[in-house]
Amino acid sequence: MHFVTKQQLTGLALKWSLSVVTLTVSLFCAEWLFLAYERARFSSGYVDEHGIVNLHALNYNDTSLSAAKPADEWRVLSLGDSFTYSVMTYDYSYSGVAAQRVNATIKEKKVRVINLGEPATSVNDYRAAYQHWAAILHPDAAIFNIFLGNDLLDMVFKYTAPHWAPNSVLREKDFNLADGSARSHIPHKFPLRIFDYAYAYSLTFLNLRHGSPGAKVPDPRYNIAADNEFTHFPEELYFATNKGQLVNFDFSRVDTLVAGYAAIDDFMRFASALLQHDKKVLITLAPSELQVDPALRAQVAEQYHVDLTLYDWTLPARIIREIGAQVDARIPIVDLTGYFQCRAEAGETLYHPRNTHWNLEGNALAGQVIAAHILQNWFGAAALLPPDLQSCATAKETEEPKTSTAAIHAFIANRLFPALRRSAD
Repeated sequence: MHFVTKQQLTGLALKWSLSVVTLTVSLFCAEWLFLAYERARFSSGYVDEHGIVNLHALNYNDTSLSAAKPADEWRVLSLGDSFTYSVMTYDYSYSGVAAQRVNATIKEKKVRVINLGEPATSVNDYRAAYQHWAAILHPDAAIFNIFLGNDLLDMVFKYTAPHWAPNSVLREKDFNLADGSARSHIPHKFPLRIFDYAYAYSLTFLNLRHGSPGAKVPDPRYNIAADNEFTHFPEELYFATNKGQLVNFDFSRVDTLVAGYAAIDDFMRFASALLQHDKKVLITLAPSELQVDPALRAQVAEQYHVDLTLYDWTLPARIIREIGAQVDARIPIVDLTGYFQCRAEAGETLYHPRNTHWNLEGNALAGQVIAAHILQNWFGAAALLPPDLQSCATAKETEEPKTSTAAIHAFIANRLFPALRRSAD
């Protein structure tokens, strides 16, 4: 029988101790290296040593560009929620479509429309995003897109994050939503970053063997956000989401949205300040599918026993436009609702099925209207919309709304302004 001596036990313990210390030091050094890499690679604004801003690394639906604006470039920040981000790849998003249309007419400058859309954000975030990115990218203009479906609700019910950070909803995902590719910015899952990297790259290896998430989308013009398996919009949730937006169009419940309209008032003052500093500004109002599709309204009414006669589909846009006019009559606000209603009445489908977002045709239409405004008002160039579309949209503006202008003025004077004064006090 072999007995282990005290000396051997001591030597074995020393070896184990040295192994543990070596492993600990190695892990510490590896962790330090990974953290140093991240500090260098993922610094604030994602500006590298060559002055390149990598928006793709932040999971924006855009690529990369230099922080320093080229002399021949006219730079526009496009800000909004998931409608701005788009279920399309950049070229087919309304930001990309608008840029292509403007550049087809303007030759002396290259107009770069930078897609900074962030899902699950609202107007307070659009202001914070502009302030952050304007300091880095030095834009000449900004387009802010307000979604009439849930932007007010997000602020009233505090669905958005309390503090804005660059694309906080999407930037931690381990793949790019725009194209499904694996990302180098590894999500935090384990106590040590070295384990996060090992886990993420093992998943990347499996994806390479079994196909990437982007392979689910058959049409290359659409990004992975168009995939219902990703967005989780089964029929029940799809209808419930639309039903939840009905409050926006019910004047009897407008008082519940005072906090949202107060945020709109604050945002309009911010837009006015930009105009005073000689920045070009455009605010677009994006219609919800309920406002555009009578068939969907009928389905929601049947599903939830809703009386559609109670709702004014022009209400939030008219209140927002009136707030803007009272803050600063110079603020350009383009309501896209009439254009979308006209094209829908002509038989076009403008929303992605069971997704609530604009499809290829919807983004193309929004980009067309926005490009026409940019060309006419920012460059003084002729850019007429198709006559049938413009005449139809103009006719929509002249239709008698369910809610009177006097009622909207009374709401602003008697409910909104007192709330703003109380908030200021």
